[in-house]
Amino acid sequence: MNAHCTRLHLFMDGELSESDAEAFRNHLPRCAACEGGLRDLLQLELLAARALSTGVVEPPAAKPEGNVVSLGAWVRRNARVVAPLAMAASLCAIFVPRMMPAAEVPAVVFLDNQPTRELEARLSDPRADKHRPYSPMRGGADGLEAGKVTLPLRPLARMEERKDFRGIVAAYVLHGQWQQAQAVLAREPASLARDIDLSVVALQDGRYQDALTLLEPVVRADSRNPQAQWNRGLALRALGQKEAAAAAFEQVAGLGEPGWSDEARGLAKGLREEAAR
Repeated sequence: MNAHCTRLHLFMDGELSESDAEAFRNHLPRCAACEGGLRDLLQLELLAARALSTGVVEPPAAKPEGNVVSLGAWVRRNARVVAPLAMAASLCAIFVPRMMPAAEVPAVVFLDNQPTRELEARLSDPRADKHRPYSPMRGGADGLEAGKVTLPLRPLARMEERKDFRGIVAAYVLHGQWQQAQAVLAREPASLARDIDLSVVALQDGRYQDALTLLEPVVRADSRNPQAQWNRGLALRALGQKEAAAAAFEQVAGLGEPGWSDEARGLAKGLREEAAR
């Protein structure tokens, strides 16, 4: 056990600074105790979530033999709290109508609490597609650290339980965790929304022609899809096709979306002026 092993619950709650959270992520694959503790905590979260949403208490999955959890006392103490709560939730489910809204996602997950956005492309999930002024991340270690906020794991666990793939992908992308986003996209069922999110990954990787290819079926199905047309505009602009890019942004401008239409109109105007020179 080292200092990182005492920070598992802080990591779960998203209470570490970005540098500390990154250090813990690097520590996690090398520490079987923390991996086991993380697994146990997620199981407890899912147990409580299932009980509250369905009224059925499910036993946690059996742990592999020999699994030693560094925060065992902390986990056991919470287990004794969660189990009675889960049973109480089962009783409440008998009397309380099941017309309960899904748990609210904290603002930090989709960066709703940020005044600007660092991602220029648009994601398919409406929760991650609220317009904020685009402000590219400034270079330098200080700027990088200042612009980062830690993504808490508990909301992701709840979205995983609901198979909310689009939400998980959006959260990972917004927080710059591109490898994790691609891993989720790899197991997400095929859909036009998935193609939009894959185009965002392609744009990030500089695979602009791949982004256009991914967006073709989306535009064929709905030529007024704002996320598809926006991302097409970005890809075409990167490929030097300024007139075509301007046309894509003008499509978005014509949709009258608050914030997005004005930004698209400005991008289209700038591209038309550049093409005329």
